[in-house]
Amino acid sequence: MAARTKTVWLGFGGNIGDRAAYLRRALEGLREIAIGPVKTSKIYETDPVGPGDQGKYLNLCARLTTTLNPKELLDFCQNLEQQLGRVSRGHWAPREIDIDILCYDREIHSQENLILPHPGIAERQFVLAPLAELDPELVLPGFQDSVSALLQKLRASEGPQGITEYRVQLQGGSRILPDAMRYVAVEGVIGAGKTTLVKMLCERMACQALFEEFENNPFLADFYRDRHRFAFQTQVFFLLSRFRQIQEHFNQQDLFHPQVVSDYMFAKDKIFATQNLDENEMGLYQRLSGLLEKQLPHPDYVIYLQADTKTLMSRIRQRDRYYERNIDEGYIESLNQAYNNFFHYYNDSPLLILNTNHIDFVRSPDDLNLLLDQILKAPAGSTYFSPGAQH
Repeated sequence: MAARTKTVWLGFGGNIGDRAAYLRRALEGLREIAIGPVKTSKIYETDPVGPGDQGKYLNLCARLTTTLNPKELLDFCQNLEQQLGRVSRGHWAPREIDIDILCYDREIHSQENLILPHPGIAERQFVLAPLAELDPELVLPGFQDSVSALLQKLRASEGPQGITEYRVQLQGGSRILPDAMRYVAVEGVIGAGKTTLVKMLCERMACQALFEEFENNPFLADFYRDRHRFAFQTQVFFLLSRFRQIQEHFNQQDLFHPQVVSDYMFAKDKIFATQNLDENEMGLYQRLSGLLEKQLPHPDYVIYLQADTKTLMSRIRQRDRYYERNIDEGYIESLNQAYNNFFHYYNDSPLLILNTNHIDFVRSPDDLNLLLDQILKAPAGSTYFSPGAQH
C-alpha cells in the first residue's frame, strides 16, 4: 500500500557566510523527499532577533508534499543542516542555515523534541512575512486566524520588523532588468532571431532562459512538406508542449534566477493555428487553447522582433535547419502579416516592437547595447523602435 502524502511548510534562515548559497543548497536537498514541485516564497532579508550583535538574516518559506512522517521529516531536516555545514552555537546564535518544520498538514503534535505547528510562530515576523506571501489564507492547526492576519496583528502590536525583499546578486550579468520584468517574452516570425537574442539577454542580465522545444515535434518536418495534411497534429503537439513547458517551469522556477526570458509566448500559438487549421479544426483548437491559457502566467514585457519576408527567408536559409528546408516564401509572408496584425492589437502587457531589418545585435556590440538600453527603459504601452533610422 502506497504511503499517504502530507503537505508541509518549512522555514529557512541563516546569517553566516554566503547566505543565499545556503538557502539554495537547502532547497536543492529537499528534492530528495518532495513529491512534485517545491513552492517557495521570495527571499527576505530580516533584522536579527535576540541578544548579541549579529548580521542580518535571509529567510524564506517553502511548501512541499512528502511521504515522510513528522519524526522522519525532522531527522531529515537536521541531517541536511549538518550536511550543509551548520555549526551549533546555541539558541538565538548566528547560524549558517536553520530549517524548521512550521506546519505538518492539519496535524497537531506535542512531543519532547517536536511541537507542531512550530511554537512561537505567531510571534515571529521573520517567519510570518514569507509564510503569508506564500500562502496568505493558510490557517495553522489550532489557530483561528490566517497567517496573513497573524502578521497584521503582530505588526500592529510591536511595530514592523526590518524585513525587505532580497534580490540575489548573480554573477555574469553586466546589467539588471527592472524588478517588474519577472517574465519577458521575445517573439517573432521564424528566422527573426528570437533564440539568439534570448541567449544574449540572459548572458548580460543573468536571467534564466526558457527556450521553446520546437525540435521535439515529430510532425514538423512532415508539416513543412505537406501543410494541409499535418497541420492539426503539428499544432496540437505544439500547443500541449508549450503549455507543459511553461507550466512546469513556473511551478518549479529557480528562486535564485527569478527573472525569466523566453523565446516564445503561449498566446502566439493562435497565430499559427489561424494560418494552418480549417474551420472544424479551429473550433476544437480554440476550446482546448482557452482552457489551457487560463492556467498560465502572462509575460510582464514582450519584445517583438519584426523583419520583412526577404530578410527572414535569408536568415532561414543561412541557418539551414533540415526541417525548414521546404518552407516556402509564401508561407513566411502569410505568417509575417499575421504576426504584424496580432501585435498591432496586442495590449496584455508592455510591448517593444523592434524592426530588425537594419540591426545586427549578434555581430555589432553597438547595436546590442542600443537594444539593451531600449529594453531597460521598460516603457508602458507599445513602443516602436527602428534602430536603422538612428545609424
